Amino acid sequence: MKKIKNPIIILGGFLITKEAYNEAKNIIENVFNRKVYVVDVTRKDWFQSNSVQGWVDILNKVKDTVNIALVENNSTKIDFIGHSSGGVMMRLYLSDEPFNNKIFNGKSHTKNLITLGSPHQAVKATALRKFVDEKYPGNFFKNINYISVGGEVEIKSKQTSLITKLVARGSYKSISGDKNANGDGLVPLSSSLLEGSQQIILPETVHGGLFGNNWYCSSSKVREWWKQIHWK
Repeated sequence: MKKIKNPIIILGGFLITKEAYNEAKNIIENVFNRKVYVVDVTRKDWFQSNSVQGWVDILNKVKDTVNIALVENNSTKIDFIGHSSGGVMMRLYLSDEPFNNKIFNGKSHTKNLITLGSPHQAVKATALRKFVDEKYPGNFFKNINYISVGGEVEIKSKQTSLITKLVARGSYKSISGDKNANGDGLVPLSSSLLEGSQQIILPETVHGGLFGNNWYCSSSKVREWWKQIHWK
């Protein structure tokens, strides 16, 4: 019997809607032959994500997408991709402990968790990100294959946008305490490379489309990090 490959579910980053991930979806489906689902999180959902219930609402959407993907692909396992804040939220989704009276237990149906430019470790973090990193640090669930991808870019290069040039140093200092850190224009490598995970560094890679050319989900960059993953 032909082995069924796990479907992929993408949870995007703060204020980024699902169509931004169409290029990554197309590459993964057409080049790497994996079915991809992008969780439909609205900007309204993201604006409410500074609260516990806001996180639950987004993770409920993840769970609903998981249920669809498992049925449609006759699968028992999922591989996840979380970009930016989505990568931190997916670490919480893996837990089988109640979070605001809701249990997601993603570790029961997850093989690989890939995070892209996610602010994992931080000197200064939001309350919920801090909670995740203290409660479930590093590669906490040993049955999960964690892969963290971090980008680095020269802030003043031609490929970066004005936004990167304006915010990068302040963001690096806020997250890591070092304004001269290397990073993707928003998140420093010291934060995006999750402790204990397989770590992949992408040169000349920015955080998102607003930050310049060649971000994590540009077709060339998807090919670059995908081929470096040690899949479980």
